[in-house]
Amino acid sequence: MFFNKKQNPARFLFNLSLLCIILFSATATLAETRFVKPSSEAVVRRGQGNQYKIIAMVKDGTNVELLEESATHAKIRLANGKEGWIVKRFLSKEPPLDKIVASLRTENETLQQKEIEASQKFEAVNATLSQTSQELDATLTERDQLQADFLKLQHDTEDVVLIKQNLDKTLKENKQILATMSVIQQENDTIRDDMAFKWFLAGGGVLVLGMIIGSIFTKSRKRKPSLL
Repeated sequence: MFFNKKQNPARFLFNLSLLCIILFSATATLAETRFVKPSSEAVVRRGQGNQYKIIAMVKDGTNVELLEESATHAKIRLANGKEGWIVKRFLSKEPPLDKIVASLRTENETLQQKEIEASQKFEAVNATLSQTSQELDATLTERDQLQADFLKLQHDTEDVVLIKQNLDKTLKENKQILATMSVIQQENDTIRDDMAFKWFLAGGGVLVLGMIIGSIFTKSRKRKPSLL
């Protein structure tokens, strides 16, 4: 057994430290990704050595999961779940050049697509901004027209008030004129009545005078024959 209750404390601490180092190393290498270096094909075997059976052949650029390492070999897990050993010199932490190029090409295409989308969004925002600017101009024009209409209406209202005041003044003056004309008419009626009465008196006086004169002439005519 790795631990023994009868061993001395110093030996126990040494074994414990060694176990921690092994566990740490195993944890550090766990689930790391490795790439197969460019070659014809790399062999994956059941154990560390050519005497073990081949379980898979992996092409260059294939990414595998690193499970364990020794001096010359590494235990890996393939994408299909199989586990085996491969010579360490066939593995690399860096992806192969063709994968880098493909990744860069994909990233470039992604960036180009994002640039196209950004350009389309910019054009859409620009079109929206232009439409908003036109709507703002139309709103400002409508506001100016409403303001002009309001000022005109205010001016017209002032004219209406002035016209009404003039009309009230004219009606008042008309009433005064009508009252004056009524007084003048009454005075005219009075004067006419007075003149008619005077003419009546004058006519009566003329009639009486004529009668008197006629009576005198009549008496004169009657006296002349008696004198002859």
